[in-house]
Amino acid sequence: MNIFGTDGIRGKPFEFPLSPAILGQLGQLFSRLLAREMPRYPQGSRLNAVLFARDTRTSGPDLLEAVSRGFMENGWQAADLGILPTPALAYLVPACRASLGCVISASHNPPEYNGVKFFNAGGRKIPEQWERAIENWLQVEKAAARPSGRRRPIFLPPSFVPETARRRYLDFLRTQMAPDLDLRGLKIAVDGANGAAARLLPELLRSLGAEVVCRGAGSSGRNINVACGALHPSALSRLVCRTRCHIGFALDGDGDRLIVVDENGRPMAGEWLLATIALERRRLGEKGSGALVTTQVSNFALRRFLAGHGIGFVETKVGDRRVLDALEKEDLGFGGENSGHFIWPYLLPSADGMLAALIISQMVVRRGKKTSAAIACFPLTAQARLEAPSPAQRPPLENLPVFLKELGKVTEYLGSRGRSLVRYSGTEPVLRILLEGELPKARLNSMAKALKSAYLKAVE
Repeated sequence: MNIFGTDGIRGKPFEFPLSPAILGQLGQLFSRLLAREMPRYPQGSRLNAVLFARDTRTSGPDLLEAVSRGFMENGWQAADLGILPTPALAYLVPACRASLGCVISASHNPPEYNGVKFFNAGGRKIPEQWERAIENWLQVEKAAARPSGRRRPIFLPPSFVPETARRRYLDFLRTQMAPDLDLRGLKIAVDGANGAAARLLPELLRSLGAEVVCRGAGSSGRNINVACGALHPSALSRLVCRTRCHIGFALDGDGDRLIVVDENGRPMAGEWLLATIALERRRLGEKGSGALVTTQVSNFALRRFLAGHGIGFVETKVGDRRVLDALEKEDLGFGGENSGHFIWPYLLPSADGMLAALIISQMVVRRGKKTSAAIACFPLTAQARLEAPSPAQRPPLENLPVFLKELGKVTEYLGSRGRSLVRYSGTEPVLRILLEGELPKARLNSMAKALKSAYLKAVE
Protein backbone atom coordinates (compact mmCIF):
# COMPACT_ATOMS: atom_id res chain seq x y z
CA MET A 1 0.00 0.00 0.00
CA ASN A 2 1.92 3.06 -1.27
CA ILE A 3 0.59 6.25 0.31
CA PHE A 4 3.77 8.35 0.74
CA GLY A 5 5.11 10.48 -2.10
CA THR A 6 8.22 12.64 -2.26
CA ASP A 7 6.75 15.01 0.34
CA GLY A 8 4.49 13.09 2.68
CA ILE A 9 0.92 12.07 1.86
CA ARG A 10 -1.26 14.11 -0.52
CA GLY A 11 -4.83 13.81 -1.69
CA LYS A 12 -8.40 15.04 -1.43
CA PRO A 13 -9.56 15.52 2.18
CA PHE A 14 -11.80 12.76 3.57
CA GLU A 15 -10.88 10.42 0.69
CA PHE A 16 -8.22 7.71 0.82
CA PRO A 17 -5.50 8.14 1.99
CA LEU A 18 -6.80 11.20 3.88
CA SER A 19 -9.95 9.62 5.27
CA PRO A 20 -10.46 10.07 9.04
CA ALA A 21 -10.18 6.30 9.59
CA ILE A 22 -6.85 6.02 7.79
CA LEU A 23 -5.46 9.16 9.45
CA GLY A 24 -6.41 7.82 12.86
CA GLN A 25 -4.66 4.56 12.07
CA LEU A 26 -1.57 6.50 10.96
CA GLY A 27 -1.42 8.11 14.39
CA GLN A 28 -1.59 4.71 16.06
CA LEU A 29 1.05 3.14 13.81
CA PHE A 30 3.41 6.08 14.25
CA SER A 31 2.99 5.63 17.99
CA ARG A 32 4.20 2.06 17.57
CA LEU A 33 7.10 3.26 15.44
CA LEU A 34 8.08 5.90 17.99
CA ALA A 35 7.96 3.36 20.80
CA ARG A 36 10.51 1.37 18.80
CA GLU A 37 12.70 4.40 18.07
CA MET A 38 12.54 6.18 21.45
CA PRO A 39 15.08 3.91 23.23
CA ARG A 40 17.72 5.38 20.92
CA TYR A 41 17.44 8.70 22.75
CA PRO A 42 19.01 9.29 26.19
CA GLN A 43 16.54 8.95 29.06
CA GLY A 44 14.54 12.15 29.48
CA SER A 45 16.00 13.83 26.38
CA ARG A 46 12.65 13.85 24.52
CA LEU A 47 9.19 14.81 25.70
CA ASN A 48 6.32 12.43 25.10
CA ALA A 49 4.71 14.90 22.71
CA VAL A 50 3.87 15.34 19.04
CA LEU A 51 3.74 18.91 17.66
CA PHE A 52 1.12 19.74 15.04
CA ALA A 53 0.86 22.71 12.67
CA ARG A 54 -1.18 23.39 9.57
CA ASP A 55 -1.66 25.81 6.71
CA THR A 56 -4.83 27.83 6.08
CA ARG A 57 -6.99 25.23 4.27
CA THR A 58 -10.49 24.76 5.68
CA SER A 59 -9.96 20.99 5.90
CA GLY A 60 -6.89 21.39 8.13
CA PRO A 61 -8.52 21.29 11.59
CA ASP A 62 -10.53 18.15 10.83
CA LEU A 63 -7.53 16.29 9.41
CA LEU A 64 -5.37 17.39 12.33
CA GLU A 65 -7.96 16.14 14.81
CA ALA A 66 -8.12 12.76 13.06
CA VAL A 67 -4.34 12.23 13.10
CA SER A 68 -3.84 13.48 16.65
CA ARG A 69 -6.55 11.19 18.02
CA GLY A 70 -4.47 8.14 17.10
CA PHE A 71 -1.54 9.48 19.08
CA MET A 72 -3.56 10.47 22.12
CA GLU A 73 -5.27 7.07 22.25
CA ASN A 74 -1.78 5.62 22.61
CA GLY A 75 -0.80 7.91 25.49
CA TRP A 76 1.00 10.69 23.59
CA GLN A 77 0.39 14.40 24.05
CA ALA A 78 -0.65 16.24 20.88
CA ALA A 79 0.12 19.97 20.86
CA ASP A 80 -1.70 22.04 18.21
CA LEU A 81 0.50 25.05 17.38
CA GLY A 82 -2.04 26.45 14.93
CA ILE A 83 -1.19 27.95 11.56
CA LEU A 84 2.58 27.87 11.02
CA PRO A 85 4.83 27.33 8.00
CA THR A 86 6.34 23.87 7.56
CA PRO A 87 9.93 24.97 8.32
CA ALA A 88 8.78 26.45 11.62
CA LEU A 89 7.88 22.97 12.80
CA ALA A 90 11.25 21.65 11.55
CA TYR A 91 12.83 24.18 13.92
CA LEU A 92 10.43 23.78 16.84
CA VAL A 93 10.43 19.98 17.17
CA PRO A 94 14.10 19.77 18.25
CA ALA A 95 13.99 23.17 19.97
CA CYS A 96 11.10 21.99 22.18
CA ARG A 97 12.52 18.46 22.62
CA ALA A 98 9.39 16.90 21.11
CA SER A 99 9.43 13.37 19.71
CA LEU A 100 7.71 14.05 16.39
CA GLY A 101 6.21 16.82 14.28
CA CYS A 102 3.24 16.68 11.91
CA VAL A 103 2.25 19.35 9.38
CA ILE A 104 -1.19 19.30 7.77
CA SER A 105 -0.55 20.91 4.39
CA ALA A 106 -0.51 20.24 0.67
CA SER A 107 2.18 22.88 0.16
CA HIS A 108 1.84 24.43 -3.33
CA ASN A 109 -1.19 22.33 -4.36
CA PRO A 110 -4.64 23.92 -4.90
CA PRO A 111 -6.96 24.43 -1.90
CA GLU A 112 -9.11 21.38 -2.68
CA TYR A 113 -6.11 19.18 -1.78
CA ASN A 114 -4.43 18.63 1.54
CA GLY A 115 -1.66 16.49 2.95
CA VAL A 116 0.25 15.21 5.95
CA LYS A 117 4.01 15.20 6.47
CA PHE A 118 5.98 14.08 9.50
CA PHE A 119 9.26 15.25 11.04
CA ASN A 120 11.49 13.25 13.36
CA ALA A 121 12.94 14.46 16.66
CA GLY A 122 15.80 16.18 14.85
CA GLY A 123 13.45 18.27 12.69
CA ARG A 124 14.07 16.28 9.51
CA LYS A 125 11.38 14.79 7.32
CA ILE A 126 11.07 11.18 8.37
CA PRO A 127 13.28 8.72 6.46
CA GLU A 128 11.88 6.51 3.73
CA GLN A 129 12.46 3.45 5.94
CA TRP A 130 9.87 4.80 8.38
CA GLU A 131 7.42 5.42 5.54
CA ARG A 132 7.85 1.87 4.23
CA ALA A 133 7.31 0.46 7.75
CA ILE A 134 4.04 2.40 8.11
CA GLU A 135 2.88 1.28 4.65
CA ASN A 136 3.71 -2.35 5.41
CA TRP A 137 1.77 -2.24 8.69
CA LEU A 138 -1.20 -0.64 6.93
CA GLN A 139 -1.15 -3.35 4.30
CA VAL A 140 -1.00 -6.16 6.83
CA GLU A 141 -3.37 -4.81 9.45
CA LYS A 142 -6.24 -3.35 7.39
CA ALA A 143 -8.09 -2.69 10.68
CA ALA A 144 -7.09 -0.05 13.22
CA ALA A 145 -4.24 -0.89 15.57
CA ARG A 146 -5.04 -1.20 19.24
CA PRO A 147 -3.84 1.47 21.70
CA SER A 148 -0.62 0.34 23.34
CA GLY A 149 -1.05 2.24 26.60
CA ARG A 150 2.70 2.12 27.06
CA ARG A 151 3.17 5.83 27.76
CA ARG A 152 1.33 8.20 30.03
CA PRO A 153 0.34 11.74 29.06
CA ILE A 154 2.48 14.51 30.52
CA PHE A 155 1.88 18.18 31.20
CA LEU A 156 3.02 20.25 28.24
CA PRO A 157 5.23 23.28 29.02
CA PRO A 158 4.46 26.85 27.85
CA SER A 159 6.74 26.40 24.82
CA PHE A 160 3.87 24.45 23.20
CA VAL A 161 1.50 27.45 23.25
CA PRO A 162 0.91 28.65 19.65
CA GLU A 163 1.94 32.28 20.29
CA THR A 164 5.10 31.20 22.10
CA ALA A 165 6.01 28.80 19.30
CA ARG A 166 5.44 31.51 16.70
CA ARG A 167 7.63 33.96 18.60
CA ARG A 168 10.44 31.39 19.05
CA TYR A 169 10.53 30.72 15.31
CA LEU A 170 10.67 34.44 14.45
CA ASP A 171 13.41 34.97 17.04
CA PHE A 172 15.41 32.14 15.47
CA LEU A 173 15.14 33.78 12.06
CA ARG A 174 16.19 37.18 13.40
CA THR A 175 19.39 35.65 14.76
CA GLN A 176 20.37 34.85 11.16
CA MET A 177 20.65 38.56 10.39
CA ALA A 178 24.27 39.74 10.36
CA PRO A 179 24.83 41.98 13.42
CA ASP A 180 26.29 44.77 11.28
CA LEU A 181 23.32 44.86 8.87
CA ASP A 182 19.64 45.75 8.85
CA LEU A 183 17.05 46.20 6.11
CA ARG A 184 16.40 49.92 6.50
CA GLY A 185 16.01 51.61 3.11
CA LEU A 186 14.86 48.39 1.43
CA LYS A 187 11.30 48.31 0.08
CA ILE A 188 10.02 44.77 -0.34
CA ALA A 189 6.84 43.34 -1.88
CA VAL A 190 5.57 40.06 -0.40
CA ASP A 191 2.99 37.65 -1.82
CA GLY A 192 2.12 35.20 0.95
CA ALA A 193 -0.05 32.87 -1.22
CA ASN A 194 -2.82 33.26 1.38
CA GLY A 195 -0.90 30.60 3.23
CA ALA A 196 0.82 29.72 6.47
CA ALA A 197 3.58 32.34 6.29
CA ALA A 198 1.54 35.15 4.70
CA ARG A 199 1.64 37.34 7.82
CA LEU A 200 4.86 36.10 9.36
CA LEU A 201 7.25 37.14 6.58
CA PRO A 202 6.08 40.78 6.47
CA GLU A 203 6.32 40.92 10.27
CA LEU A 204 9.87 39.55 10.16
CA LEU A 205 11.05 41.96 7.46
CA ARG A 206 9.46 45.00 9.12
CA SER A 207 11.05 44.13 12.44
CA LEU A 208 14.44 44.37 10.70
CA GLY A 209 13.73 47.80 9.21
CA ALA A 210 12.31 47.06 5.77
CA GLU A 211 9.29 48.78 4.27
CA VAL A 212 6.87 46.05 3.15
CA VAL A 213 3.85 46.01 0.84
CA CYS A 214 1.75 42.86 0.75
CA ARG A 215 -0.68 40.79 -1.22
CA GLY A 216 -1.94 37.25 -0.69
CA ALA A 217 -2.31 37.77 3.06
CA GLY A 218 -6.09 37.45 3.45
CA SER A 219 -6.85 33.75 3.62
CA SER A 220 -10.42 32.51 3.43
CA GLY A 221 -9.31 28.90 3.73
CA ARG A 222 -10.30 28.35 0.10
CA ASN A 223 -7.91 30.70 -1.71
CA ILE A 224 -4.49 29.33 -0.73
CA ASN A 225 -2.22 29.29 -3.83
CA VAL A 226 -5.08 30.55 -6.03
CA ALA A 227 -3.71 33.08 -8.58
CA CYS A 228 -1.05 34.07 -6.04
CA GLY A 229 2.19 33.02 -4.44
CA ALA A 230 5.16 31.13 -5.79
CA LEU A 231 3.23 29.38 -8.58
CA HIS A 232 1.73 32.64 -9.89
CA PRO A 233 4.40 35.37 -9.58
CA SER A 234 2.95 37.67 -12.25
CA ALA A 235 0.75 39.47 -9.71
CA LEU A 236 3.79 40.06 -7.50
CA SER A 237 5.70 41.40 -10.51
CA ARG A 238 2.96 43.95 -11.12
CA LEU A 239 2.94 44.93 -7.44
CA VAL A 240 6.72 45.45 -7.42
CA CYS A 241 6.54 47.73 -10.47
CA ARG A 242 3.46 49.64 -9.28
CA THR A 243 4.88 50.34 -5.80
CA ARG A 244 8.51 50.73 -6.95
CA CYS A 245 9.91 48.06 -4.66
CA HIS A 246 13.54 47.00 -4.69
CA ILE A 247 12.69 43.29 -4.60
CA GLY A 248 9.70 40.96 -4.35
CA PHE A 249 9.21 37.62 -2.58
CA ALA A 250 6.48 35.05 -3.29
CA LEU A 251 5.94 32.10 -0.95
CA ASP A 252 3.96 28.92 -1.44
CA GLY A 253 1.14 27.73 0.80
CA ASP A 254 3.29 26.17 3.53
CA GLY A 255 6.18 28.62 3.34
CA ASP A 256 9.03 26.31 2.35
CA ARG A 257 9.38 27.66 -1.21
CA LEU A 258 10.43 31.13 -2.39
CA ILE A 259 10.29 32.88 -5.76
CA VAL A 260 12.14 36.19 -6.16
CA VAL A 261 11.46 39.04 -8.61
CA ASP A 262 13.79 41.96 -9.21
CA GLU A 263 13.01 45.68 -9.15
CA ASN A 264 11.75 45.45 -12.74
CA GLY A 265 9.27 42.71 -11.87
CA ARG A 266 11.30 40.03 -13.63
CA PRO A 267 11.22 36.60 -11.92
CA MET A 268 14.69 35.38 -11.01
CA ALA A 269 15.32 31.79 -12.18
CA GLY A 270 15.99 29.36 -9.36
CA GLU A 271 19.33 28.50 -10.96
CA TRP A 272 20.39 32.14 -10.76
CA LEU A 273 19.57 32.31 -7.07
CA LEU A 274 21.32 29.02 -6.31
CA ALA A 275 24.46 30.19 -8.12
CA THR A 276 24.43 33.66 -6.55
CA ILE A 277 24.07 32.33 -3.01
CA ALA A 278 26.80 29.74 -3.65
CA LEU A 279 29.15 32.48 -4.88
CA GLU A 280 28.37 34.70 -1.90
CA ARG A 281 28.99 31.89 0.57
CA ARG A 282 32.35 31.13 -0.98
CA ARG A 283 33.28 34.84 -1.02
CA LEU A 284 32.54 35.04 2.70
CA GLY A 285 34.53 31.88 3.36
CA GLU A 286 31.59 30.06 4.93
CA LYS A 287 31.89 26.40 5.90
CA GLY A 288 30.98 23.87 3.21
CA SER A 289 31.00 26.39 0.35
CA GLY A 290 33.12 24.36 -2.08
CA ALA A 291 30.15 22.81 -3.87
CA LEU A 292 26.41 23.19 -4.41
CA VAL A 293 23.80 20.43 -4.16
CA THR A 294 20.80 20.56 -6.49
CA THR A 295 18.52 18.20 -8.42
CA GLN A 296 18.53 16.62 -11.84
CA VAL A 297 15.91 19.04 -13.19
CA SER A 298 18.16 22.09 -12.77
CA ASN A 299 19.24 23.73 -16.01
CA PHE A 300 22.49 22.56 -17.63
CA ALA A 301 23.72 26.14 -17.55
CA LEU A 302 23.97 26.08 -13.75
CA ARG A 303 26.58 23.34 -13.79
CA ARG A 304 28.61 25.18 -16.45
CA PHE A 305 28.41 28.49 -14.55
CA LEU A 306 29.56 26.97 -11.27
CA ALA A 307 32.40 25.10 -12.96
CA GLY A 308 33.57 28.36 -14.49
CA HIS A 309 33.80 29.85 -10.99
CA GLY A 310 35.51 26.88 -9.37
CA ILE A 311 32.49 25.61 -7.43
CA GLY A 312 31.60 21.93 -7.41
CA PHE A 313 28.21 20.46 -8.32
CA VAL A 314 26.43 17.54 -6.65
CA GLU A 315 23.26 16.26 -8.36
CA THR A 316 20.39 14.35 -6.73
CA LYS A 317 16.97 13.08 -7.68
CA VAL A 318 14.03 15.46 -7.23
CA GLY A 319 12.95 16.24 -3.67
CA ASP A 320 14.27 18.53 -0.95
CA ARG A 321 14.75 15.52 1.35
CA ARG A 322 17.21 14.06 -1.16
CA VAL A 323 19.01 17.40 -1.38
CA LEU A 324 19.35 17.45 2.41
CA ASP A 325 20.65 13.86 2.43
CA ALA A 326 23.38 14.82 -0.04
CA LEU A 327 24.27 17.99 1.86
CA GLU A 328 24.78 16.03 5.05
CA LYS A 329 26.66 13.22 3.32
CA GLU A 330 29.07 15.66 1.65
CA ASP A 331 29.18 18.06 4.64
CA LEU A 332 28.15 21.01 2.47
CA GLY A 333 26.43 24.16 3.66
CA PHE A 334 23.93 25.05 0.94
CA GLY A 335 21.76 23.49 -1.74
CA GLY A 336 18.27 23.48 -3.14
CA GLU A 337 15.91 23.02 -6.03
CA ASN A 338 15.31 25.42 -8.90
CA SER A 339 11.62 25.39 -7.93
CA GLY A 340 12.47 27.62 -4.97
CA HIS A 341 13.46 25.26 -2.15
CA PHE A 342 16.66 26.51 -0.51
CA ILE A 343 18.38 24.63 2.32
CA TRP A 344 21.09 25.73 4.76
CA PRO A 345 21.61 22.46 6.70
CA TYR A 346 23.87 24.00 9.35
CA LEU A 347 20.97 26.29 10.29
CA LEU A 348 17.85 24.18 9.69
CA PRO A 349 17.17 20.67 8.30
CA SER A 350 14.43 21.98 6.00
CA ALA A 351 13.85 24.27 3.06
CA ASP A 352 12.60 27.62 4.40
CA GLY A 353 11.18 30.42 2.24
CA MET A 354 11.35 33.00 5.04
CA LEU A 355 14.97 32.18 5.84
CA ALA A 356 15.80 32.40 2.12
CA ALA A 357 14.09 35.80 1.85
CA LEU A 358 16.09 37.09 4.82
CA ILE A 359 19.43 35.85 3.48
CA ILE A 360 18.76 37.17 -0.05
CA SER A 361 17.69 40.56 1.37
CA GLN A 362 20.96 40.75 3.31
CA MET A 363 22.90 39.89 0.18
CA VAL A 364 21.25 42.72 -1.77
CA VAL A 365 21.94 45.20 1.05
CA ARG A 366 25.53 44.03 1.45
CA ARG A 367 26.27 44.41 -2.25
CA GLY A 368 24.68 47.83 -2.44
CA LYS A 369 23.26 47.08 -5.89
CA LYS A 370 19.88 46.74 -7.50
CA THR A 371 18.52 43.21 -7.29
CA SER A 372 18.94 42.76 -11.05
CA ALA A 373 22.65 43.52 -10.68
CA ALA A 374 23.16 41.56 -7.46
CA ILE A 375 21.87 38.28 -8.95
CA ALA A 376 23.99 36.32 -11.43
CA CYS A 377 21.65 36.21 -14.44
CA PHE A 378 23.52 33.91 -16.83
CA PRO A 379 21.94 32.51 -20.06
CA LEU A 380 19.92 29.32 -19.55
CA THR A 381 19.69 26.36 -21.90
CA ALA A 382 16.32 26.07 -23.66
CA GLN A 383 13.80 23.82 -21.88
CA ALA A 384 10.29 22.54 -22.48
CA ARG A 385 8.18 21.41 -19.52
CA LEU A 386 4.75 19.79 -19.72
CA GLU A 387 2.47 17.80 -17.43
CA ALA A 388 0.05 15.02 -18.36
CA PRO A 389 -2.69 13.87 -15.97
CA SER A 390 -2.02 10.34 -14.72
CA PRO A 391 -4.59 7.73 -13.62
CA ALA A 392 -5.01 6.82 -9.95
CA GLN A 393 -3.20 3.52 -10.60
CA ARG A 394 -0.09 4.73 -12.36
CA PRO A 395 1.24 2.16 -14.82
CA PRO A 396 5.04 1.80 -14.90
CA LEU A 397 6.36 3.67 -17.91
CA GLU A 398 8.24 0.57 -19.06
CA ASN A 399 4.84 -1.08 -19.53
CA LEU A 400 3.67 1.52 -22.07
CA PRO A 401 5.16 0.57 -25.47
CA VAL A 402 3.40 3.37 -27.37
CA PHE A 403 4.91 5.94 -25.04
CA LEU A 404 8.34 4.28 -24.99
CA LYS A 405 8.46 4.32 -28.78
CA GLU A 406 7.87 8.09 -28.86
CA LEU A 407 10.37 8.64 -26.04
CA GLY A 408 12.96 6.67 -27.97
CA LYS A 409 12.48 8.88 -31.02
CA VAL A 410 12.89 12.02 -28.89
CA THR A 411 16.00 10.67 -27.16
CA GLU A 412 17.58 9.73 -30.48
CA TYR A 413 16.84 13.16 -31.95
CA LEU A 414 18.30 14.99 -28.96
CA GLY A 415 21.45 12.85 -28.98
CA SER A 416 24.37 14.63 -27.37
CA ARG A 417 22.65 18.01 -27.81
CA GLY A 418 20.23 17.55 -24.93
CA ARG A 419 18.33 15.27 -22.59
CA SER A 420 14.86 14.06 -21.67
CA LEU A 421 13.58 13.47 -18.14
CA VAL A 422 10.17 11.89 -17.65
CA ARG A 423 8.84 11.01 -14.18
CA TYR A 424 5.69 10.73 -12.15
CA SER A 425 5.19 13.54 -9.66
CA GLY A 426 5.52 12.64 -6.01
CA THR A 427 2.99 15.28 -4.94
CA GLU A 428 0.38 15.48 -7.72
CA PRO A 429 -1.41 13.00 -10.06
CA VAL A 430 0.62 13.99 -13.12
CA LEU A 431 3.46 12.81 -15.34
CA ARG A 432 6.15 15.48 -15.64
CA ILE A 433 8.00 15.87 -18.94
CA LEU A 434 11.23 17.85 -19.25
CA LEU A 435 13.23 18.31 -22.46
CA GLU A 436 16.38 20.40 -22.55
CA GLY A 437 18.97 21.04 -25.21
CA GLU A 438 20.82 23.30 -27.59
CA LEU A 439 17.79 23.50 -29.88
CA PRO A 440 15.07 26.05 -30.65
CA LYS A 441 12.54 26.15 -27.83
CA ALA A 442 9.71 25.69 -30.33
CA ARG A 443 11.19 22.36 -31.41
CA LEU A 444 11.52 21.20 -27.79
CA ASN A 445 7.91 22.21 -27.13
CA SER A 446 6.72 20.24 -30.15
CA MET A 447 8.52 17.08 -29.00
CA ALA A 448 7.21 17.49 -25.43
CA LYS A 449 3.63 17.74 -26.76
CA ALA A 450 4.19 14.58 -28.80
CA LEU A 451 5.35 12.78 -25.65
CA LYS A 452 2.31 13.99 -23.72
CA SER A 453 -0.04 12.80 -26.45
CA ALA A 454 1.66 9.40 -26.60
CA TYR A 455 1.33 8.99 -22.83
CA LEU A 456 -2.34 9.96 -22.77
CA LYS A 457 -3.05 7.53 -25.59
CA ALA A 458 -1.17 4.76 -23.78
CA VAL A 459 -3.16 5.13 -20.53
CA GLU A 460 -6.63 5.83 -21.99
